[in-house]
Parts: sequence; structure tokens; C-alpha cells
Amino acid sequence: MAPTDRVACRFSIGGGWLPLVALWAVPTGLGAAGLLAVGLPTVGLGGVALGGAVALAAIRVAAGRARESGGREPVTAATAVTILRASALALLGAYLVVDPTATAAGGNGWLAGALFAVAAGGDAVDGAVARATDAVTELGAELDVEVDGATVLVGAAVAVVAGAAPVVFLAVGLARPAFAYGLRRRRRRGLPTHDLRPSRLRRPIGAATMLATWLALSPVPGEGASRLFAAAVTVPVVASFVRDWLVASGRL
Repeated sequence: MAPTDRVACRFSIGGGWLPLVALWAVPTGLGAAGLLAVGLPTVGLGGVALGGAVALAAIRVAAGRARESGGREPVTAATAVTILRASALALLGAYLVVDPTATAAGGNGWLAGALFAVAAGGDAVDGAVARATDAVTELGAELDVEVDGATVLVGAAVAVVAGAAPVVFLAVGLARPAFAYGLRRRRRRGLPTHDLRPSRLRRPIGAATMLATWLALSPVPGEGASRLFAAAVTVPVVASFVRDWLVASGRL
């Protein structure tokens, strides 16, 4: 085998809805037990259920779209990484009902930020794994997009509930679901949708969103600075999605 040859790493698991849920449930269950072991109050499991509902919705939407586009595909190593990100997202939901900065929540206040870092930062890992193993699939691509959106939604909600971000920061989490819903509604009504134009600002805005959310979920730099940064990031995020909607709907 030549040094440049790559072998696609695929598991003998079909990429349907139920197999993906089973793959997601194991690390999620183990993670929930781990949170309890380090001091998470039992009430936090209710938040895990809320975060889990969001994660499962993302998995179901992604699996459905992938099947419509290319049929049923196997689960690859990169897809498994994305599923692990969805597990971290579900566990992050615990802090919808538990103060993420309280030491009683376990981890000396750092667990919420760490879980968000895994769910969001893993975006760079699953893509790299897919390319390195020559296993880019429609399922993996759809899961990546949906888990990204779900992570921002839950992360923003946790930040707002904790008081580390202003209520307006929820718009950051709701922007993508609202955008996706609007596109589906236009298609169902037979209205045209258009491809988005390239933008040099889209990636920096996304990075700023992740940073603002992580800071809001971490003990540093403090509530005042986190709220200010989150509010500042909200403006370009909303403006970017409004512009994208005008382009996608043919108004710009």
C-alpha cells in the first residue's frame, strides 16, 4: 500500500435513525452517571433529558435528510465522533436546571464549559477524521450541520438561564432553526430557494459565537464581561442570518 493510500473506516452499523440513537445512548448514559458521581444534583437529569431531546431531534433530522439524498449509509469513524458530540450536547443540558458555575454542580464550575467545548470543538475533529479516512458521507455532513446548530441552541439557552448572557443572546441559538424552518416552509409552498453567497465573515462570526458561549459557561472572565461580549456577538450573528435569509429567499 502506498503511503498516500487511505482506508475508509466504517463500522458494521447502518446509518438509520435507531442505530444512531443506540450509538448515542451509551456515552450519554455513561456521561450522565459520571456527572452524578462528581456531584451533579439529581434534578440535573431533567436537564439532560431536555438536552437529549434536542440532540435526538438533530440526529433524526440529519438521518432523514441523508437517507433522502443518498440512501442508507454506514456509520464511519467521523460519524461516531459527531454522535459523541451530540452526547456532550445532551449532558450540557443538565445546566439548564443547575447553575453551571456552582461548585455543587461538580467540576468546580468548569464542567459546563468543558462539555460545550467538546460538543462545539469536536466540529474540527470529525471533519478531519472524515478526510483522513476518506470517509466523507452525506450522513456525516448532515449530522455535522445539525449538531452544530443544536449545540449553539443549548449553549445559548444555558448561558441565558445562568444569567451569564442577556436574554437577547437566545436569538443566536434560535437563528439557525428559524432559518432552516423558513427554507423548508418555502419549499413546501413551492417557492424558490437560492444558494448562499460566499462570505468571509461567516466563519469568524461563527467562531466568535462559540467563544462567547464558552466564556458564558465558564467561571472566567466573570458575569459582567460575559454578558457584554455575548450581547456584542448577537448583533453580527443576527445580521448575518438576516442577510442569508434575504439571499436564500431571492430578496437580495
